[in-house]
Amino acid sequence: MVIVVGLAIGTVPPKWLRLPEPMVLLAIGALLRVALGGHANEDVFKVAAYIGLFALLFGVGVELSDLGHRPLTPLGLGLASIGAIILAGIGIVTLLTLQTTPGRVALAIILSSIPTSAGIAARLIRPHGTGDGSGYATIISAAVADDFFGITLLVLAPLLAVGASLDLTSSPSIALVASVIVVVAMLLIRPRGTPLKLVKLSVLTIAGIVSGVSAALLGVFDGHETAPHLPNKFRSWLPTLERLLPTMFFMVAGYDIHLSLLAHTRVLLSAALIVAALLISRLVIAVATPGDLRVRLAVGAGMLARGEVTIAMALVFLQSGVISSSNYASLMAVVLASTALSAVALRLNRLRR
Repeated sequence: MVIVVGLAIGTVPPKWLRLPEPMVLLAIGALLRVALGGHANEDVFKVAAYIGLFALLFGVGVELSDLGHRPLTPLGLGLASIGAIILAGIGIVTLLTLQTTPGRVALAIILSSIPTSAGIAARLIRPHGTGDGSGYATIISAAVADDFFGITLLVLAPLLAVGASLDLTSSPSIALVASVIVVVAMLLIRPRGTPLKLVKLSVLTIAGIVSGVSAALLGVFDGHETAPHLPNKFRSWLPTLERLLPTMFFMVAGYDIHLSLLAHTRVLLSAALIVAALLISRLVIAVATPGDLRVRLAVGAGMLARGEVTIAMALVFLQSGVISSSNYASLMAVVLASTALSAVALRLNRLRR
């Protein structure tokens, strides 16, 4: 039922929702948990989350491939690294109230990834103009850079947990089902180029799923490698698939939220501290971004507007045992709060124009 509701919402045109779709799905998933009493088929949920995350990151891989021609500068890389180290320290200090050491480490790294990706967006990626002089193309590049660092964290997640892995498939039978789905999908895509390339990608994908490799890594790898060879017909379908399939992932993410934990002072305090640190990092990026003040403020606020990769990291960390349910609830509160704050900030910035 949870997955069906998510797919149904995925068919709704974005302009009708008037709210970020991941946030709507999170809220509905959490409410369905209350309505259903927390009873669900865990194996089905894991497969749905795996497929949804794969589809989400496949689109990110295509985006990264399309942005591959944009130059990087050593100076920008240095500035981004210094900013990441400083704010990682801030993140570790402000997150000391969390209970478990793995949770503190995971959340601190998530926090440090934000300024790193923002530094990449501000100094390394040089976006093309939008044609209207607004400079909002920088925000899009910032989001893509944020995705890139989010993928890195997803791949490194097993290093944060003792004895945990990113294997979202709990049994060989489920791994086999997921493998068949991936192979069929790749055969339907039929990327232009040599058949050997298709065979190689299929074999690597199957091996990755069976061995428990993250859906995020497989998705972005396949998306990046097949992007130059995708037929135009499939590219026209890609936005629909990117919108429909990831809904399963976000519904599962919402279903895993224990709403009762949000009433705990420790959870709310942790969320408030993270939001405060993120606001500081936004001001830093607003100062570092080239352009006039309005564009810089828009980039600083716009970096928090989506939150999909943060949700992905949080759910994978939760399922792999890196963070606790309390840590997960704190992160979901951060995503919801930062989305609301970003929407207000961007709206006010546009009104000033």
